[in-house]
Amino acid sequence: MRLRETIRVSLEALTANRFRAVLTILGMTIGVASIVLLVSVGDGAKRYVLGEFEGLGTNLIIIQPGKSDKRSKFAPPVGSAQRKMTTADVEAIQKRALSLDAVSGVVFGSGSLKRDESSSNITIFGVNDQFTRILNLQIALGGWFTREEDDYGRRVTILGARAAANLFEDEAIIGRPVRINDSEFRVIGVLASVGDKLGMNLDDVAFIPTRSAQRLFNDDKLLGIRARASSKSGIDDAVAEISEILRERRDGKDDFTVVTQGAIMESMSTILDMLTYVLAAIATISMLVAGIGIMNIMLVSVTERTGEIGVRRAVGARRRDILKQFLAEALMLSLLGGTAGLLISGGLTAVGYYFYPTFDMRPPFWILPPAFLLSVIVGALFGVWPARKASMLETLEALRHE
Repeated sequence: MRLRETIRVSLEALTANRFRAVLTILGMTIGVASIVLLVSVGDGAKRYVLGEFEGLGTNLIIIQPGKSDKRSKFAPPVGSAQRKMTTADVEAIQKRALSLDAVSGVVFGSGSLKRDESSSNITIFGVNDQFTRILNLQIALGGWFTREEDDYGRRVTILGARAAANLFEDEAIIGRPVRINDSEFRVIGVLASVGDKLGMNLDDVAFIPTRSAQRLFNDDKLLGIRARASSKSGIDDAVAEISEILRERRDGKDDFTVVTQGAIMESMSTILDMLTYVLAAIATISMLVAGIGIMNIMLVSVTERTGEIGVRRAVGARRRDILKQFLAEALMLSLLGGTAGLLISGGLTAVGYYFYPTFDMRPPFWILPPAFLLSVIVGALFGVWPARKASMLETLEALRHE
């Protein structure tokens, strides 16, 4: 039997039981669509997280007190250091490290922001005048504090967009006083709205000079140091310089950890890739269920068409012709289901991207051919047994079947 004739007969057999065929195709459609959708979500999450991290700045270097496991590319737990990190460490790095464009200590805490009867809870960062060169922070109104204001610990602040709007609404804000943890500060700037970045809303923050933050929290230690390498190619040199300077200040001990932006992104990418593969593996189970559905419907079809098989054998059809016909029907079900699954998943992800363009979950091209090929393989594997059962029927027994 020629290929064209095999396809024609297979389509006729499927259309003879349209509803049953549609339900079987639907199972495969759901299986393929599940794989594509889950992989798309995982890949989209990866692009989103890495994009958010890159949006904070480039060539970032994170220095934390305490030594982390050498196998880890993340900072050590807070409080694990034997020696605290101070502004003296920041000054030493600023003076001696030649591969850095900017360095800032970071003090972190939370508190209240008040004006008259209005108040809100905010996150407070103590940083220096170079911090805007380290992170991509845009000033909407006013400006950043100066080196002199940082050195003398002036009580000035730059507020996040929402924190400022909650207190002042449409009023003029630059130069106005606010109270942070019951200490009076003068507003000298307002950040442009940026929203959430890696789980933190930068619209609800207040930036103040490092020494002002240390006096506010009555603590002279730093959460850590943030730096920016002069160039991407110079990051390794910058890390070596920072490590040498801090090691000398700690009597040769590596009681600190230096992590680069690239190392963090590499680790995050690996974790998110594994998550994507796990999601794809889970979705593959639905493909197996769809394959069992194909096998079940084909076994029913063989039983119902036993008389037809006997007639075909009687007029000269060979066993392999029967085998090819029923195998072609199973493949036709999987091909139609696979095609529909790709179209539906593509449509759903396009709609999702239209409404949420910041989260790009459009399917990566690399998943489309494997998902479709898997549907074909599953259809073929689960169609072999019914096809073989049909081909092994004896002619006389098949003709006598009622």
